[in-house]
Order: sequence, then C-alpha cells, then structure tokens
Amino acid sequence: MKPRWNGLLVVALAMQVGACATTPPLTMPTGLLPDLRGTWKGTWGGTPLTLVILDQQEGAPADGVSIGSWHVLGRDLPGVSGILTFTVRGEPVSVNVQGRLGGSNGRLTLVLEPLTVNGGRITLTRRGEHRLVGTGTTPMSWEPQGPVELIRQPPPGPAAVHPLTSLVSRSHRLPSPSAWSQV
Repeated sequence: MKPRWNGLLVVALAMQVGACATTPPLTMPTGLLPDLRGTWKGTWGGTPLTLVILDQQEGAPADGVSIGSWHVLGRDLPGVSGILTFTVRGEPVSVNVQGRLGGSNGRLTLVLEPLTVNGGRITLTRRGEHRLVGTGTTPMSWEPQGPVELIRQPPPGPAAVHPLTSLVSRSHRLPSPSAWSQV
C-alpha cells in the first residue's frame, strides 16, 4: 500500500473508533421489553420532533463484524425502526431511523441513529410508561442539538373509524339477503 493510502486508512479507522466511543455501553435489557411502537412527539433542542416507531425486533446486530447481511461477530440487542421528523432551518425533514434497546445505568435506553449521510445520534432513557428523555447530536451545525423529550401519543380513537364501519356496528341486526331483493 502507498503511504498516502495507509494514512487515509488510519484516519478512517480512528474516526470509526471515535464514533464507537460516544455510544453508551448497552447491555441486554432485563425483564419484559415494553412495546415502543407508535407515535412519540416532543422537542429536540427546542425544535419540534416526531418519532414514529413502526417496527420493534427482538434481536438486531448491535456491534461487531458483519459480512454482507450476515452478522458474524458481536452481539444482538432488541431494535426498532421508524421515521424521525425534525426541523432544519424552519422546514420539517423526515428520515428513516434505526435504534437499539438496551440497559444503561440500570435504565432502559434507546439509541437512535438517523439513516442519513450526515449521521447523528439520539440517546433516550425511559422515564415513565409514556416518556423518553435524553440528548441528541449531529455533526451539522444547522441541525438540532441538545436535549430531547418525547411523549407517547395516544392511538387514534373512535373518530378514526371508517364511517361505514361505525354504521354497521351501530345496527343491531343486518337485513337478510332476501330482504335486500325486496328493496
């Protein structure tokens, strides 16, 4: 290898090791995991933030070595995936996000990583059944930085039911097919 490539390789490895050092050490969570799927709303650095967790997996690669889609070395932790919407320069931006669930300092912790070229990380600790609190960082100065607080939003209620479904559920008895032909 040429000396220049050696130097670039060393810099790339140092950046990768440095990025790993900022990730809080997560251990396999104990007990039953809560279902975090759904919509969470709040703020990130004083700007609006919405997290929609679409999927929650029992095990996803957390670290180690992967070759293609095969996780060869490392450990698996429960994971989540979804969509993160935050504000950049007054405009909403939505990105896919993946996360890992684990124990850290005796609390259930969720580490989210937006799937963007800019990167970034949000580390959240569960502070109640419907509350996540933590901090978020990104390398871009124009993106949100700092404290994050999210509150789980209740699922849509009866108003979200399709009008025909509610009409059928209100009738006690549907007419028989023979009655339909008399109409």
